[in-house]
Amino acid sequence: MPRLASESVDDPSLKFALMIRDLNLALSRHGASDLQDLGLSQAQIPVLSVIGDLPGSTGLELAEATHTTPQAVSQVLCRLVDAGMVRREALGGRAMGHHLTESGAAATREARIRFARLADALLVDLSDDEQAVLLSSLGRVLDATVRLDAHETPVQDGAEDFRRNV
Repeated sequence: MPRLASESVDDPSLKFALMIRDLNLALSRHGASDLQDLGLSQAQIPVLSVIGDLPGSTGLELAEATHTTPQAVSQVLCRLVDAGMVRREALGGRAMGHHLTESGAAATREARIRFARLADALLVDLSDDEQAVLLSSLGRVLDATVRLDAHETPVQDGAEDFRRNV
C-alpha cells in the first residue's frame, strides 16, 4: 500500500492536487506539536505573521492578506487577544488596528525558527538551486490561486494547459 495518496495516481492533474494535499498534511502533522508548545494553532501563524509585517492591520485587511474570511480572522484574533499575543487599537468608528505584543512577537519569531528547521528537514535532498526553483514555482502556483479567487482565470482552461505541459 502506498504511503502517500499521490503515489498511486497517474493522472497529472489529480497527482498534483494529491501531492499538495499530502504535503499539507505532512506539514500539519510535523508542525502541530511545535506550535502547540508555543500555545499557537496553524490558523494563528499567518495572522501573527501579517500583523508583524503590517502593524495596525484591520480584521478585513488580515482576512484579505491571509485569504480567509473576516469571520475566521475575527475568531483567531479573539483567541490571540485573550492569549495576550495581540493588542487592539481603536482606529475610529468600529475599525480596530492590531499589533503584536512582546509575547506575540516572541512566539512568531520562535514559530518561524521552528518552521525553518522543518523546511530544512523536508528540503534536505534538494540543492540550493532546486529549492529556489521549487519556491519560485510554488509562488507562481499560489499567484494563480489568487487569480482564481478573483475569477480572472477559468478553471477548465488551466486544467487543459496543465495536461498539455506534462
